[in-house]
Amino acid sequence: MNGNPIRLVMLDIDGTIVDSPRHSAVTPELAQTIRDVAARGIAIGIATGRNYGHMMSQMRPIGFTGPFICNGGAYLVKDGACLFESLLPREVVDAAWERVLRERGYIEFSGRDVMYTFIAPGYAGPTFPKVGTDDYLRILRSKEEYSAVRAAPISKITIVVDSRKKAASLSRYWTRGPFAAAVTLTRSFWFALEITNRGVTKGSGLSLVAESLGCKPEEVMAVGDGDNDAEMLRAAGVSFAMGNASPAAIAAAKYRAPSVQEDGARIVLQRYVLDGAPLPALSR
Repeated sequence: MNGNPIRLVMLDIDGTIVDSPRHSAVTPELAQTIRDVAARGIAIGIATGRNYGHMMSQMRPIGFTGPFICNGGAYLVKDGACLFESLLPREVVDAAWERVLRERGYIEFSGRDVMYTFIAPGYAGPTFPKVGTDDYLRILRSKEEYSAVRAAPISKITIVVDSRKKAASLSRYWTRGPFAAAVTLTRSFWFALEITNRGVTKGSGLSLVAESLGCKPEEVMAVGDGDNDAEMLRAAGVSFAMGNASPAAIAAAKYRAPSVQEDGARIVLQRYVLDGAPLPALSR
């Protein structure tokens, strides 16, 4: 019997249940714990910046029942169907393309099941490798192939850069430039800037998901580690920032978890959901 009134658990992926970029897999122990939580009749899903196709390609075998918050809150899936979608205006998509060419970065355009990627000439930083076997990835080999993106519904853009100077320049553009009132800018890592429509975050996604399930805030648990998890951690009644979390995530969460290297998400699920241990004293 679950001693805490948790009916919904939402977990971030990178830095929370997967030790990115060191390892790309969920530990077998965590996978079994996720299945044990689902067996209790508790909804357990993922809140990620990845699109649905990318996320499911890796996470389908793990045992998640959903719901799923994808594209940083811009695409929500419940019971296998779209619950919510927020598409970016074409002028924002075009502006992101031009900026990544100018800054010589790497870019991902995410729809529901398809993600378009492009590496600008001269870029020398990290990229996110394909995971899983599903055909969700479309690699643009030239500038001319951008026409495929213009014809596609895009709800989230990730721009990755190879210097903090470029990251600062892009951050200023999206927060102070012509689209500042139209978009929300968050980060999963210092080098990865995520763009969604204004007000669209993992937190807004969590609120919609919880409402659809009739869950009160105190019945919702969220676990995350990055700046892009902060709004979700604020929205959940029971929220844990990983031991490796960013300052923004730590400030937003009510509690702390061990790090991803210590399989902290598994420890939280086992202790406070399956074993029903009393929640710790508030961290702030």
